[in-house]
Amino acid sequence: MKKIILFVTAVYMILAGCKKADFNDNTVTGEGLVDFTLLTPSSGAVLQLNAAIPTTAISFTWNAAKPGLNTAPKYKVVAVLREGGDFNAPLLSFDADNAGVANKLTLTYKQLDDALGAKGIAAGATADLKWSVTADNGSKQLLSQSTFFITVTRFKDGASPFYLLGPVSSTSILEINPTSTTESFTFNWTRSKPAAGGPAVTYKILFAERKLDSEGLELPIDWTTGTLFSITSNSNGVDSFATVTYKALSDSIANHGYSDLGLQANLKWTVQATSGSWKQNSDYKNDLFFLRQVKMYLVGSVQGWNINDPLELITDKRADRYGKVFYTYIKIDAGGEFKFFKTKGDWGSGYGNNGTSGAGFSTGFNVGGNFVIATAGIYRLTLDVGTNMAYVQQKQVGVVGNMQGWDAAAPLTGGYIKRDHFLIIANSNGSDAFKFHDGPEWNNSTPDKARWWGDAGSGKLNHDGGDPNLVAATSPRTRLIWDGTNGQELKYEMSPAAEMRVVGNGMTGVNDWDPGSSPQMTYSGNGVWTISLALKANMEIKFLAGNAWGAFDYEDNSGQSNATGTAKPIVWNGDKNFKTPATAGTYTITLNEYTQTVTIN
Repeated sequence: MKKIILFVTAVYMILAGCKKADFNDNTVTGEGLVDFTLLTPSSGAVLQLNAAIPTTAISFTWNAAKPGLNTAPKYKVVAVLREGGDFNAPLLSFDADNAGVANKLTLTYKQLDDALGAKGIAAGATADLKWSVTADNGSKQLLSQSTFFITVTRFKDGASPFYLLGPVSSTSILEINPTSTTESFTFNWTRSKPAAGGPAVTYKILFAERKLDSEGLELPIDWTTGTLFSITSNSNGVDSFATVTYKALSDSIANHGYSDLGLQANLKWTVQATSGSWKQNSDYKNDLFFLRQVKMYLVGSVQGWNINDPLELITDKRADRYGKVFYTYIKIDAGGEFKFFKTKGDWGSGYGNNGTSGAGFSTGFNVGGNFVIATAGIYRLTLDVGTNMAYVQQKQVGVVGNMQGWDAAAPLTGGYIKRDHFLIIANSNGSDAFKFHDGPEWNNSTPDKARWWGDAGSGKLNHDGGDPNLVAATSPRTRLIWDGTNGQELKYEMSPAAEMRVVGNGMTGVNDWDPGSSPQMTYSGNGVWTISLALKANMEIKFLAGNAWGAFDYEDNSGQSNATGTAKPIVWNGDKNFKTPATAGTYTITLNEYTQTVTIN
């Protein structure tokens, strides 16, 4: 009988020894425990214990260990020093929630702080720890094979959470006067409380640039390294609000990457509360988008004396004139009248003619009558609120450069397209440097003298004399457009003017809509192009300044009239083609870029 028992035992041991281990099989037999993993706080977490809110809870969580056949395990959270610590002799040990049964431990800031203090960690000191969890079902004890590193800073100072109140977060663009010391933003927030017996709380507003990734999603901000600038709250930081003038805010962002006043500032702001060594940022971060713009307007017979829809003047952004000097180039009929105004819709904000004084007119806020034009023409109207002077001068924007000997007394002029918009076709050799210039001199020391503009890059112009020069990079002619229609940002366009083609489906013997084979017009100077063509009736054409699509082109601005013998308005940013006459035949087409018209005879 003894031999039989030994035989059976031997067979069992052989079978057991031959069985393959299955690491994917977590089935528990007997009273064993299966390993489990930690969840939170994750490895690398930094816990700063805020003395102002001692009852705030921290949750330690982990996956449950699979129990044995009968007994569910109980858990302990254990922590040791990261360097040299031994989980067999833990620095800290806490029973899990629900008498140890839950796979979770909830500790308040104070409980964790008290435990660290009892182990000799000084107030305000930082402890680098690693933590894990033990499971115990009475017959089996298991330490989780995963350990997480955390950094805990003990109580010293603190400040309670608080919330922003205003300005409310918005991506709508606000326009502010960057020179104004009377207009302001009021930033305010709820108060933060210090820890019991701690230093009083002070505040400062933090500003950072709001940035988006390539998919248009907002990027997070590290407020420690990403803050552009900060502003202390009122009463040297004691108040829970700050009154910040438009000028102060503009000056601050100008000193931190936004020196170009034409740039839109897209900011995020929050508030930092400080009590002793503790810094507490608000739970919220608000958007604030704005443009820094000083505006002045023109109202008069040229626009029907509509104070609610005035004409915005160009703001002179030369450093010594910004916020003081404004101007416009405008065509006015004989007998035309006008005044300058500071505020849209406010008749009481005018600057009028208060009598001649030297080369200009004396003016002032809410004084004087209308300015009156005696002779029809294109005028540069200038208002200098710094000296209370206005200047009414017959001038228009032209070109001064290599192509005309840099003679400021004789700028090359072209067509007046509309207010603050000029087009000049200048002879060029492909490398002629030039500036836009209104003549007749190089003296620009005062607002009544000459003005000229150089290249600010990206199709923008700098103000009054800046370098570098622009370069007419095409020959034998270049089309140059000076654009001041946005009073806050002067721009230019430049395109080849070597040829002008008639393209469309309205010409006999010409491929339909084929720029490369379309007939070329003849340039006769002063912006005028001509050609004689056999035209089909009631078809379409347009004008293209090149032999391929994408070149500068002109479209119809007459409502697609097919009348002959009448000058019809044109446009270079439209979408309607010109209609050919109602009767087929041979016609002479004249395109005048300076008058912006086309005539079919």
